[in-house]
Amino acid sequence: MKTIVTSVRIERDTDVAHTRRTARLTAKAAGAAVRDQIRFATAVSEIARNALQYAGGGVAEFAFDDDGKVTALVVRVQDKGPGIPNVENILRSRHQSHTGLGLGLSGSRKLVDAFDLTTGAGGTVATLSLFLDAPADPTTLARASADTLVEAAQGNPLEELAEQNRALRDSLAEQEFLLRELHHRTKNNLAIIQSLAMMQARQVKSPEAADALAALTGRIQAFANAHNYLHRAADVSSIDLVQHLSGLVERLTAAFGTDQIEIRSTVEPGSVDFESATEIGLIVNELVTNAVKHAFERGARRGCIEIRGHRSNAGLMIQVSDDGPGLENAETVLRQSRSLGWRIVEGSARKLNATLEADGSDGLTVTLTIPT
Repeated sequence: MKTIVTSVRIERDTDVAHTRRTARLTAKAAGAAVRDQIRFATAVSEIARNALQYAGGGVAEFAFDDDGKVTALVVRVQDKGPGIPNVENILRSRHQSHTGLGLGLSGSRKLVDAFDLTTGAGGTVATLSLFLDAPADPTTLARASADTLVEAAQGNPLEELAEQNRALRDSLAEQEFLLRELHHRTKNNLAIIQSLAMMQARQVKSPEAADALAALTGRIQAFANAHNYLHRAADVSSIDLVQHLSGLVERLTAAFGTDQIEIRSTVEPGSVDFESATEIGLIVNELVTNAVKHAFERGARRGCIEIRGHRSNAGLMIQVSDDGPGLENAETVLRQSRSLGWRIVEGSARKLNATLEADGSDGLTVTLTIPT
C-alpha cells in the first residue's frame, strides 16, 4: 500500500534545498531518529542536485509504502535527461568523472536503506527508501507528514535552518560517541589477542616460535596504540603524531630494555588521519625491532635508535636510524630481503603512497616520505 505525501519540482538551486528540507521533515514526522533524518535528507538532496545539474531538472515524489514486511519512506526522483553512462561502475565506486556526472550516486546509495536506479536515453529514475522502525499505516504517516510540512511552511525559515543545524550537531555528537566506543572496544579486543599470543609464547619451546610470537605481539600493539589514542582524544578524526610516536617509543623501550638500547623520538608537532597513523606505527615498530635484532645483536652492545618526524615540501618524513655497524648497499639488500618485517614495511608504505630510502653508510637510516 502506497500513499503519496507531496512532490517537489526541481528547477532551481532553491528547489534542491527545499527537497532536502522536505525529506528531513517527512522522516522526522514518521518518527525517524535524528541521524536517520540527516542521512536520508543528504542522499535525497544529492540525487536532486544531480537531476538539476545534469538533466536540467526533475521531480521528487515523497510517499510512504508498506509491503507487508516493512514500512518505508520512499522518495522517487525522476528526470528527462540523457541518462547516466557507466552506471554500474559508478555504483561500484569504480568510475572517475571529469565532468562530475554521476558523482554522489554511490555515496547516496550507502546512506539509504534501499536504492534503485534505472537510466537510459529517456531519463533517469532514482528511488530511495528509509525503513521505519515500527510498522505504521502509510495513510496516517502521510497525513502527519503533510501537517508537519504545512506548519513548517508557515514558520520562519531561519528557525528551520537553526533546527537543521541542531539536528546535524546532535547527529555528529552521536557519531563521535559511537566512533570513540568503537576504538575502545577494538583496543580491548586487540589487548585480548595480544595476551593470548604472549601466553602462547611462554609455553612454546622453540626459540624461533617464541621470537615470531613476540614480533606478533609488537605488531598488534602498533595497531592498538592508535585505537587507544583515539579513544581518549578530543578529536576522533585525527591523531597527534608526537603523542602517537611517543607512546610507541615507551612501549618499545619497555620491550627491549633501557640498559643496553636507548630509543629516542624527535617529532615536529602535527596530526595525521587514523589510517596513516596505524601504517606509520606499524612501520616504526618493524624498523625499531629490526635494528634491535640486527644492529645491536640482541643487546650485546650499547646503542641508540632515533625516530625523527618532520614536514617538508615533499611531505611528511619519518626517519628511523641506528648507530650500529651499518649495511653496505642497504637499499638493494633490503629490497631483496625475504624478511617478513621488511615486507610489512614495504606494504604499509605502498598503502600510504609513500617512498622508502635506506642509507647504511653510517649506521642504518630508513626514511619514509609520505606525500602531502
